[in-house]
Amino acid sequence: LFESLSVPKALSKFILPSVISQLATLILNLTDAFFVGQTGDTFQISAMTITMPLILIMTVIATVFGAGGNANIAASLGAKKPERAKCFSAFAVYSSVAVIAAISILVYAFEGQLLSILGANESSMGFCQGYIRWTIHIACVPMVFSQVMAQLFSAQGDTKLASIGITGAGLLNVILDPVFMFGFDLGIVGAGIATCIANYCSALFFLYQYFKKRKTNVITLQIKHYAWRNGVAKNAFAIGLPAGLGIFLMLIVDFVRNYLIGMHGTQADMAAWGVVQKLGNAFLQIAIGIAMGIRPLIAYNYTARLGKRTKSLIIGSAITMGAYTLMCLMVVLAFPKALVSIFLPIPEVMPTAVSFARLFIFQIFGVGFIELFNSLFQVMGQWKIATVSIFIAKIIVMIPALFLFVSQWGLTGIIATQPVVDTLTAAVLCIMLLSFMKKNKERFI
Repeated sequence: LFESLSVPKALSKFILPSVISQLATLILNLTDAFFVGQTGDTFQISAMTITMPLILIMTVIATVFGAGGNANIAASLGAKKPERAKCFSAFAVYSSVAVIAAISILVYAFEGQLLSILGANESSMGFCQGYIRWTIHIACVPMVFSQVMAQLFSAQGDTKLASIGITGAGLLNVILDPVFMFGFDLGIVGAGIATCIANYCSALFFLYQYFKKRKTNVITLQIKHYAWRNGVAKNAFAIGLPAGLGIFLMLIVDFVRNYLIGMHGTQADMAAWGVVQKLGNAFLQIAIGIAMGIRPLIAYNYTARLGKRTKSLIIGSAITMGAYTLMCLMVVLAFPKALVSIFLPIPEVMPTAVSFARLFIFQIFGVGFIELFNSLFQVMGQWKIATVSIFIAKIIVMIPALFLFVSQWGLTGIIATQPVVDTLTAAVLCIMLLSFMKKNKERFI
């Protein structure tokens, strides 16, 4: 599978299920935003924006351990070491569950303070607390478990199973959201309950598939295979941490950005930004799916020293990302009002949201290629480049730029910061990747 398929077929075999899984995750998240938007309640809509950074913490943990397990399992298979692959599998599952459970306890202990920092006030606090009770405190373990298991199944070539498990959760959420929100008149709390149920069903699906295929699986849940020594934890974090770090540092940026919007705007501006952010994340999830999809492919072929094939896969993935990001830009610039109105049926907020969307969509070029280039650096052993570049871009450059841009252009400056910084970062990473391939040309011929 990793070696025999032609490059176009291999890319489609791994990228398409990964994109479908990301779309399903997107549906899981945007379904709540869509139905909450239909309430027409600005405070409930802003509560979705305020709680997003906390919800994304689960994605960070799933990405750290899922990406680390995914690439290392594929690399172990490329090196013909299936037993080592099992160690990475057990480490990813048990470590991710333990970490997210501990984080959930901390969030519960400091819930009020965290929500206040994120921008919650007396009007939105109750909505925020009701939503995260179900999505974080009750559902964090099955959500992270499902995301990690999807990555591990994908690493051994079971890409369809991975996408089915995540897609099923997204579709179930679509069905349950209106039932709990409007049928039981629970509003945003009903959205949280629906998401919780969907995540538990997804986790049960992956458990069933694991036990059904346990005799042929490379992945394992047997505790005897859990290990963190002999390079298991080190190699897993070398790939997983840069992948998760980007999301985590983006959370910090979101903290700052939400704070500045709260300082210089109104709750209506916060609601408008929240919708645009979700729209941007919708397009971003597919870009992440492309980057995630090629990760096991590159890891296997690079480790197996199939240089010419590795180079072809890199070029093919770059073309795919370029075509996709260009399409995103054209769609949003052509139909901004139609896209925004899906999530924001409030006429007085619409002009602000449309102007934000037309500006913010330019970040898709930079962030799409940042995801791709960092995935390539991670699986080729250059995790330090990925880690340092992410830290510099998000903390050293973007946060000061937010304060600079807002002082010069107000709310418009806040929205414009990420497109500018991410585009410049992607250009630098492209130059570094080409330089790395030139210096190590024997690995790509």
